Amino acid sequence: MNMNGIFSILASVVSIYILLCFIRVLLSWFPGAEYSRFGQVLCQMCDPYLDIFRRFRFLRFSSFDFTPAIALCVLMAAEAFFSSLATGQSFRLSTILAMLVMLVGNILTSLLGFLAVIILVRLIAYLIVGDGNSSYSIWTVVDRSLSPIIFRIAGAFFRGQSISFVKALVTSLIALLLSSVLISYVIRVLGGLISLIPF
Repeated sequence: MNMNGIFSILASVVSIYILLCFIRVLLSWFPGAEYSRFGQVLCQMCDPYLDIFRRFRFLRFSSFDFTPAIALCVLMAAEAFFSSLATGQSFRLSTILAMLVMLVGNILTSLLGFLAVIILVRLIAYLIVGDGNSSYSIWTVVDRSLSPIIFRIAGAFFRGQSISFVKALVTSLIALLLSSVLISYVIRVLGGLISLIPF
């Protein structure tokens, strides 16, 4: 078997593992699903890898845990790398560095985009439903998770000023969208410059 075949097999194995890890992450959203026979098998297969990323506390914001997303992105990068090698593309160190920079950029913009979508949904719900004062409201749960994030972001722009919840939502949404666009541009330029390095 030649090297292209080996890289193709590795890409396929990583692709299957991505799917298994994704299913494992989805099972964590359903109470009791992790304790089924299927869930336990997936936990044994995927948790050792996912636990590597759970050690990074900075990937958790309030009750939002982005470690599975980062773990899946790393696997996707490995799968893309093996797929490229399987097609016979030659790789230079600069190409690998450019791919890593692009991966980091994609992870950052994905996280910012995810937060922006949650904030946008909450803002729309606030305008339609109100502040969700009932103790069992889903929005109360969302607000507990979002408030530390949005007030920290908005606080950077309104230092020492009292900020309303809606103002914090709007400010955070705009800041996240602009940051995402800026990061995308910088990463694209940086990745392009790195790939021009002749080694």
